[in-house]
Amino acid sequence: MSHAIQQGYPATTTKRTKKNSGRVNPYSIAGISIVFIYTVIYVYFRDSLPDKWSVDSAKIIEILNYGGAGGDLDNSFAVTAALFGLIGVDNLDVFTCSVSALFLLFATHDIRRAGDFFTRLLLIAPCIMLNMFAPSKETVVLIMTMFITVSAIYFRTSKKYTFISFLFLYAVYGVFVRQYYLLIVGVFFLVYWLWRRPLKYHVLAAIVAAGAIMAAPSSVLQTLQSPRDTSNAYAEQIGSDNRTAFTNIASPATGPGFLVNYAYAGTVLITPVLYFQTASDFFMQLMIGAMLVILYRARKKARRGHDRYETRFFASLFIAHILVQLIFEPDLGSFTRHLTSVLLYLIAIKVAERKPFLR
Repeated sequence: MSHAIQQGYPATTTKRTKKNSGRVNPYSIAGISIVFIYTVIYVYFRDSLPDKWSVDSAKIIEILNYGGAGGDLDNSFAVTAALFGLIGVDNLDVFTCSVSALFLLFATHDIRRAGDFFTRLLLIAPCIMLNMFAPSKETVVLIMTMFITVSAIYFRTSKKYTFISFLFLYAVYGVFVRQYYLLIVGVFFLVYWLWRRPLKYHVLAAIVAAGAIMAAPSSVLQTLQSPRDTSNAYAEQIGSDNRTAFTNIASPATGPGFLVNYAYAGTVLITPVLYFQTASDFFMQLMIGAMLVILYRARKKARRGHDRYETRFFASLFIAHILVQLIFEPDLGSFTRHLTSVLLYLIAIKVAERKPFLR
């Protein structure tokens, strides 16, 4: 038996790897080009970009420069501003550009096929526009996802490291910045447990979750889902024109109302072309479709017995983000901004599929 087969690789794959080892990977060059183009735009053309790409950043910078809500450390903007204050206002541009460029190197790592390249480009483009041209809360999330995915993308994944870094970072971020990250942790463990279970377990879990919502106190339901209406009411008050904004269609203070709103939000955010028909909406639909295809293929391989720890972990975590964000997201842009900030979980799935199994 050959050494290649003993290590879990097909002999043909090993021969192909040796044959192509001396060639330059054009997709690696394309990935570096994306980083270069992004950096040039950030340094020389950022001021000409739309203001809506940096609304959250403006609030944080205002707190840094003038105080404002900075005394309220329960406020996610204030806590993020306090963190950026340690870096210094004058250093924020260099910091943001450096973090984003490194993130893009992670996101374009180990591309070998044209289809993979264009899929990743479809995921990366909205993230660049919405998260990378100004310091924001998402800048911190980009750093977190890089810490969590580094071993999966660049090394042979350590399950212990991945779990510890995930739990530590999400717990700290959830306590001090965004409390819903704690909810994501809980949903993650449920999805992780269900990953290899038959359909009947998924149905049972959905019934139990719906029952828990029906039995939950009104104050809890209101706290979870009312931010959608509050956010849109504030945007309307200050004259913001957000064409993809939508409100709850039932009272979030009741169990049935909460479930109706959740289902409605799911249709708006997962299938936006049913409600909005501009070019950007079709692009967002393609992006969401690409995400779902990656998750579907990962699940399909798991059911065939080709399950991997990395795939199960990162697919479960990305799904947890989707399920939680459907509770409160007020518009398509916000949903896309938050979801693309953790797109490295999908990249980790794609990269892990080409790595040998750990014995």
